[in-house]
Amino acid sequence: MNNNENRTGRSEAAAATETVPSRQMGKFPLKWVIAGIVAFLVIGGTAAYALIFNKSAKQVYLFSEFKTFQKAAEDFEDQNGELADFQEKFAEMASSTKTEVTGGVEADGVLPPEFEMIQELINEAAITTDVEQDPKSDKSFTKAGIAIQGENLLDMEIYQSPEQVAAKIPSIYEKYLYLNSDEYGKFMRQVDPAYSGPEKLSFQPLTIKDFELNEKEQKHLQDTYVSFLNEQLKDEFFTKKDNVSYEHNGEKQSVTQVTMKLTEKETKTLISRLLDQMIKDKELHTIIANRVVKIGNTGASQMDMMDPETVKSDFVDGLKDAKEGLKDAKIPKGFTSVLMVNGDELVIDRKMDLAVTDTENGSKNEVSIHTMDVPYDGDKKRDQEFKMDLVSDNQDEGASILLTNKIAKTDDANRTENLKGKISSKDPAAEGAFNFSMKSEFSGKDPAKQTIKRDFSLGTEDGMDSPFKIEGNVTQKQDVSVKDNYSNQLFEIKLNGGADMAEGSISLKIDTKTKLKKNADIPKVNLDNEVNINNITPAQMTDIQIKAGTKLQDLMMQLGVI
Repeated sequence: MNNNENRTGRSEAAAATETVPSRQMGKFPLKWVIAGIVAFLVIGGTAAYALIFNKSAKQVYLFSEFKTFQKAAEDFEDQNGELADFQEKFAEMASSTKTEVTGGVEADGVLPPEFEMIQELINEAAITTDVEQDPKSDKSFTKAGIAIQGENLLDMEIYQSPEQVAAKIPSIYEKYLYLNSDEYGKFMRQVDPAYSGPEKLSFQPLTIKDFELNEKEQKHLQDTYVSFLNEQLKDEFFTKKDNVSYEHNGEKQSVTQVTMKLTEKETKTLISRLLDQMIKDKELHTIIANRVVKIGNTGASQMDMMDPETVKSDFVDGLKDAKEGLKDAKIPKGFTSVLMVNGDELVIDRKMDLAVTDTENGSKNEVSIHTMDVPYDGDKKRDQEFKMDLVSDNQDEGASILLTNKIAKTDDANRTENLKGKISSKDPAAEGAFNFSMKSEFSGKDPAKQTIKRDFSLGTEDGMDSPFKIEGNVTQKQDVSVKDNYSNQLFEIKLNGGADMAEGSISLKIDTKTKLKKNADIPKVNLDNEVNINNITPAQMTDIQIKAGTKLQDLMMQLGVI
């Protein structure tokens, strides 16, 4: 797959909402299975009409959804393409990365003497890391240090290869402590006799390429499901009205209103046939299982290793359970989706409604989704909204999500975004509302060479058991070049906690510089005479404790803590 295809696949993934199956395939409430499948039907069928121009109501509906999805992917690529391309290259090439972290703590009130000392240390401290890594050989070498007022206090070295991981703090103990990767299970059972996870450590990180569809997979999904949806979504499901007046922020425009409406029987038939198709689609099972296993078996998880065949079986069983539950399900209002399509054949307003009656307790659950993406003022401004309401007869169920974003461009190099969000729940275990807001100022025509200033606030509403609120700001300066193989990122973060943080603030500055290169400068580390933590003798343990204790005491005295 070439680079352009990679970027297209990545952008389309970012433009859509993806659901990753969980490690343990439990039974999900049927109402959510139905809602998820209907959303898939709406989005998935759109690709069938990319090249149709003399359009019926069905064609207008599907083509406008496709074009809107494509536009979202293009917008994502315009804003993030260079950064994502660099990350993909970073996952393949040798590199060196230098990072410096500094920070500070401020408090308005009078602090006890011991806290004043800690505050002073934090304000004068710097943490540095220098990492050399080679993804092809799966090796890396890290040097980390802590300095106070420019004076080095503590150093650490970390070496990692497919066979071993080793660490050394020279100022505390002169030898490496290492673990052979194939002895990880043995080590974990010394810590936890009931451990039943991986026997061997794997240091291969997950990358976006682990989840991208290859050409064969893409072709299979397109050929199978575009054709299926094209056949199953009948023309009679759709109606349209031309020249409908649509007003937003005082501006009127003429749009095409397109409606897709299915009765209860039609909705259930469509979902049932889709489930049948997915149950018999062995290639789909493989696509999903391969990715679930990659997630589940990454790192040193203590959960059982996952087997692809088990994941496939669990996935199919889940589909069969959903189909069985669908037989008795009641969808009294069927499914309705209404689109407002502008002159550019883009969806600017979308409403979807679905009601499901719970067969176990008889409660009625309604799902309503409203999205909006309206450009105005000569395309200088843009209002976006996502709203989802989950309403239930059961007073202990129900939730809502509201996200809004107001975008305003002053010119090609400068824009502001005002993002707000609110999540509310009626679940007794998490009843209340969570609010988030962030105003961002973007400076720089090239997204890879931008300065972004953000002011944010997050917290819970008054009336909750433990309300809180945190405010702060983040300044991000980035300079990234795939062509010249470098990335410079600077983050300056400040959190103001109000009463929750004793009217104080915490600041953090993270300066990272990465350079891609042909070969990594990884030193050869001979561990023959070092200490295997699986085979530490009582004498070695005593030696480590004495030396480490003495040097830590010296360090504390040097810092003035004791």
